[in-house]
Amino acid sequence: MKETISGMTATQQELWKTYIRGELPPEQAEELDKLLQDDESAFRAYMQELIALEADLPALGNDRRFADGVLSLLPEQEAGRKAEAHRRRRHRPLLQYIIAAAVTFLLLSGGAFDVLSDGASAASNSKSRTMDTPLSHQLIKQAAQWVERTGETLNERRKDE
Repeated sequence: MKETISGMTATQQELWKTYIRGELPPEQAEELDKLLQDDESAFRAYMQELIALEADLPALGNDRRFADGVLSLLPEQEAGRKAEAHRRRRHRPLLQYIIAAAVTFLLLSGGAFDVLSDGASAASNSKSRTMDTPLSHQLIKQAAQWVERTGETLNERRKDE
C-alpha cells in the first residue's frame, strides 16, 4: 500500500471518501461509525478527508431550513424546556413564602392553634408537672391528644353524612 503525506494509506483515504459520500454498505458504515466514536486518530483521518472533499459535496441549500428540520426531530429538547419551566415555577421562593403565609393566616384565623395553645398553657401551669417530664414532652402529648380528638370528630362527621 502506498503511504501518503497525511500518514494514511491510499486505501484508507478511499475508504473514508466512500464513507463520506454514503456509498458503503450499512454494516461497514456502522463499523466506521463506532470507530469514529472510539478512535481519535480515525476521527482525525475522517476530518482530513471531509475537508478535502468539501468542495465536491453538495451544498445544504437553505441552512436555516436544514437547522429547523434537525431541531424539530429532537423531542427531548421540547420536553426539557417544559421541565425547566416547571422547575423554575417550583423554585420561586417569594411565591412559596406567600403561600406559606396565607396558609398560616387561614389556620390562625380558623382557630386551629387555639386548642394547642390551651393545652400548652395547661401543661406549663400544671402543678402536676415534675422536673422528670420535660415541657416539650408534655406539649407533644397535648398536641397528640388534640390530633386524636380532631380525627375522632372528623370520623363522626363522616359517619353522619
